Formats: sequence, structure tokens, C-alpha cells
Amino acid sequence: MEIFHEFTPNLLQSSAIALGFFDGVHLGHQAVIKMAINEAKSQGITPAIVTFKDHPRVLTRGNSPLLLTLIEQRLAIFEGLGIEAVLALTFTEALCRLSAQEYVQTVLVNGMGAKSISVGFNHHFGRQREGDPQLLAQYGKSLRFTVNVAKPVFFDNIEVSSSKIRECLENTNLDLANKLLSRPFSLLGKVKKGDGRGSQLGFPTANLEISSLQMLPAYGVYAAKVTLAKESITRPAVVNIGVRPTIDANATHPLAEVHLLDFKGDLYDQNIEVHFYKYLRPEKKFSNLEALKAQIQIDCQAANNSLSSVFSH
Repeated sequence: MEIFHEFTPNLLQSSAIALGFFDGVHLGHQAVIKMAINEAKSQGITPAIVTFKDHPRVLTRGNSPLLLTLIEQRLAIFEGLGIEAVLALTFTEALCRLSAQEYVQTVLVNGMGAKSISVGFNHHFGRQREGDPQLLAQYGKSLRFTVNVAKPVFFDNIEVSSSKIRECLENTNLDLANKLLSRPFSLLGKVKKGDGRGSQLGFPTANLEISSLQMLPAYGVYAAKVTLAKESITRPAVVNIGVRPTIDANATHPLAEVHLLDFKGDLYDQNIEVHFYKYLRPEKKFSNLEALKAQIQIDCQAANNSLSSVFSH
């Protein structure tokens, strides 16, 4: 998959583009992307995506919702879906000032050779979000590209959206979040050195360095599987998200601590991706470290039981 980070003329000669930020690449986003892929197949052109590395609201409003997926995760998912080229832009002041028509003409047509553009029903683009699917269709008539608009996608009468998935993760409804995503929610990060307290308890943990832009699920303990950057296999794990109240009563900054089951080795400075399969219990403060240790043993067994249907280990 080709990845471009700046738009210049003639990056692609002709393409079918899926246009959007696609945070989460959930079922609704996938509907848009599949439209572009189908158009590319029918016209014999390149299936492509035009997106942004960071949420446009960082620049337009000074803040943005925490991300369900970092750009590295989104790119991997795009490729898995069959996309062959991505223009991943940084949302700059100059880009923000482009009118809807300038954006379509300069970036999508001149840069990416757009012959077909697929968007969601609520997509907006251009200066002050002036562009919408109806305006895009008007531009298509003069600039000679077709426009496809995906309808809302529902799962069990629930409209699929990034905000709904965030709500599920905040409320420990991991099962529904994963169904709306069509895969387990995951965190991507580098393993950093911790205080070694897990090893002292007999349960060494990999402390994940999380981007400040990435959303954490609700505090608690989860059954997960972990993909190691240096291995092609995944490993079962127990993950604690929270502030470790038994260890540090005054802590306020959340940590993601990952204990890989039946694993021995050094993970420091490795990139790992943690895929969350089941919420096991809330985080709680124990009376002493022995009580905490006993609970961790229970958590490990619960994770083993939950993950037995995912893979054997």
C-alpha cells in the first residue's frame, strides 16, 4: 500500500476514493470504504483513501475527542480491507483555509486523480465544513467524477458511530463496542520501564506508553490478546487499566499494565498492540498486597477461560 503525506499534482493517475477521518474504522466507515473498493474494481482504477493523521477538531476547535485508533492502526486496517493508496494529511492552517471547491479540485482531483468519491451521509469538508455530499455531487458533474453516499449503518437497531463506541468503552460495554467496530478495541504503544512492582508480586507487567490522543477504556481488568511487533503470533494477557489504588493511593494518572500469560522475556522498548476481548471486573483497592496477588491469580484464570474460544495457548 502506498502512503502519501503531502498532496502534490498527479500522486495517482486515477482512483476511487473513500473520504473521511474514519476514527475506529467501524462498520459505518467500512461501508464507505467498500463502496470505493467496488468502484475501483468496476473501473479498473486504484482504491484509495484520503484522511487526516489527527482529528481536524484539534485545529478548528482547539480540542478533539480522544481517538479510537491512531493513524498507524488505521493504515493497517485500510490495507487489510483492500485499499492500495492512502493520502494521510496533517490538518494545517493552509489546508483549513481551502474552500470546499478548492479542496476537491486541488487535493482529490489534481492530486489523487479522483474518478469516484465515496463519503458517509454526514460527511463535511472544506473551509468551515461548508462541503457536504450534495455539494460534492455538484462538483462531480463539472469535474467528471461520480459520488457515492453511504447510508447510516445499524447494528441491533443501534446506529454505528465513533461517539457510540466511545460511550460503550466508557461504560464497560466492551462487547457492544467490539461488535460496532467489527473487531476487538485495541491500544497501540511502546513498552516502557515501570517500577517493577508486578514482578515483585510474581506477575510481571509490560507498562504501555499510550499516546495522549488515544482513548483508554474504563478503569478495570480485561482479558486481552497481545500482538508483539517482533513476533507473528499473538499471546493471551490480563490487562489492568487504572491508577493502581492498592499500590499508590495518591495516583491520578492512568496506566495500562499488561501481564502476558505463560510468557518470559524482555519487552522493553518494543511496540505492542493490545486487543481487548472481555471486561472482567472493575479496578478496586485491596487491603494488602497478598489480597491483590490472590485476585490477580483469579483474574489470570478468568482471562484464560474467556480467551479459550479465541485461541489455544
